[in-house]
Amino acid sequence: MNGMDWVEFIRKTEDKMFHLHRAIDGICNEPDYKESVSALTEVVRDYQVLVEKAKSELRGIDLHRDRGERDRDHHDHDRY
Repeated sequence: MNGMDWVEFIRKTEDKMFHLHRAIDGICNEPDYKESVSALTEVVRDYQVLVEKAKSELRGIDLHRDRGERDRDHHDHDRY
């Protein structure tokens, strides 16, 4: 994945986490949903681990190099 792919992945995953937190907040005081809250909380933790790994990958990418490759590929495509 290139830098922009990682940025998009992080954005989408953080959006999912936001909605999961809202759902958890809405049902956390309902005794019937105690197990669901636990499961959703675990999913949020898993997503957080993925986001941290994605951010680590993104830190290791030279975005200027990535952009240059994209621009070059785009210009090469225009020639044909």
